[in-house]
Amino acid sequence: MTASPDLSRKQLRLAEKHRASRRRPRRPLPAPGRPARRMKVSVRKQLSSAVALAFAALLAVSVSVPALAVNPYAQTLAAPAERSDVGVQNLTASGNGTITVAQDTFSSQAIQETLRTEDSLPGVYSQTANTYVNYLGSAIQWPFLVGVPITTDFGPRIPPCDGCSSFHKGIDMNPGVNTPIQAVANGVVREVSSTDKSGLGVYAIIDHMIEGRLVSSLYAHMTEGTLALAVGDPVLVGQLVGNVGNTGQSTGPHLHFEILLDGVTPVDPYAWLTEKVSTQ
Repeated sequence: MTASPDLSRKQLRLAEKHRASRRRPRRPLPAPGRPARRMKVSVRKQLSSAVALAFAALLAVSVSVPALAVNPYAQTLAAPAERSDVGVQNLTASGNGTITVAQDTFSSQAIQETLRTEDSLPGVYSQTANTYVNYLGSAIQWPFLVGVPITTDFGPRIPPCDGCSSFHKGIDMNPGVNTPIQAVANGVVREVSSTDKSGLGVYAIIDHMIEGRLVSSLYAHMTEGTLALAVGDPVLVGQLVGNVGNTGQSTGPHLHFEILLDGVTPVDPYAWLTEKVSTQ
């Protein structure tokens, strides 16, 4: 018996599978000595490392930049308070009789707003500090609108220069050279020096009547040519006195500030102002 020339169904299926397998595209071979899977894993690791480094850098910047570097004037004045006890005070100027100085809250605030303009404040306050809080509208205020560094306190000290005293009668305030200084209360100018001819340099003394008592404020070491007052001038709280300087016996630009009870007895200005400056 001879074999049938016709192919069986099984043989046909096998032949079709063989032809189909020959038509399938071949996958590219990996580089010699470096399997494809290992290459993918390495790329993932590199990407993960880069992302982690970028996140760490952003985190370091966000926690290391202080708030004041973003807004160095974030420490601002407290909200002004309305005052209903507006009154007057009478002070005697040398040889000029009696001068009446009204507690004009509106006028003094207008003067302070002028000092606080965007053009002047950032340019002159090169240093600020959280040393005190000032209140617009208060009858008594600090010599500067915002807190500034206080480098020398009231009381005994080691003299910082030849001729300097061993007992500091005031405090030294350091907002930066040529920063505007403001009067701490309504009053009358008692004494000034517009030239650098004494230990106090360019200075001014203003007499105030506070709670029925004479209290004087002294501002020293101001820049020549910036004194804005003359003897006998009536002064409102917040009015410009002059600019911070380095005249007289001074080791650097600062305001030497004193409070004199009865016009002659020095007391700690920081403690006195802390008690008197308020929203009331």
